[in-house]
Amino acid sequence: MKRSLCVSLFLALSSAAAAKNLLIDKVPPSGACFFRRYDEAHLRAHPGQTVVSVRLSLQRELATTPEDARDLRVELRHKGHGKAFYVVGGCVWSEKANRDVDGARLIRSFRKDAAAQCMARGGLGGSAEEGGEFPIDLAEDGASVTLYMDEGVSGWRGPDQKKKSVYLELTRQNRVFELERVDPASCVELDKSIAVE
Repeated sequence: MKRSLCVSLFLALSSAAAAKNLLIDKVPPSGACFFRRYDEAHLRAHPGQTVVSVRLSLQRELATTPEDARDLRVELRHKGHGKAFYVVGGCVWSEKANRDVDGARLIRSFRKDAAAQCMARGGLGGSAEEGGEFPIDLAEDGASVTLYMDEGVSGWRGPDQKKKSVYLELTRQNRVFELERVDPASCVELDKSIAVE
């Protein structure tokens, strides 16, 4: 009797732990698209913010991407730049996404630990170069995400990924972005024009 109770408790805890993985619970392999365009009123109220829109695509595209991970594309459009800045990488769920190896909080403005832990690629074609790490907080209902960037990230200014990636420094006002889930069609052009590998 005790053994079956322990087994039942283990299965219940395993199911509860699995249910916490919002990355696979809320983002199907076919993908999800999140977007925000900041209006003039917001930008006037936040004069240090130069990012005018953010688009984020999560999907399982590559054959090498594990079932519980998602490939990532981020498009940042800045005031005064004709070309967007593109970040690519991958995300997995982690209960300690916002903690370093010593247990210290990585992103102070992000108060949770569990999140989609994303790593930007600093290059394509098998390059092992890392371009920065950052968490993405998914809402429980999957209707929105908050992207928490660090001090900088590697990517490409414009869609030409044959060029060497560059490091984009991000000021404090250009690191946290609350995005709403939109129709997946809103990311089709991004997914087609920007390679993740």
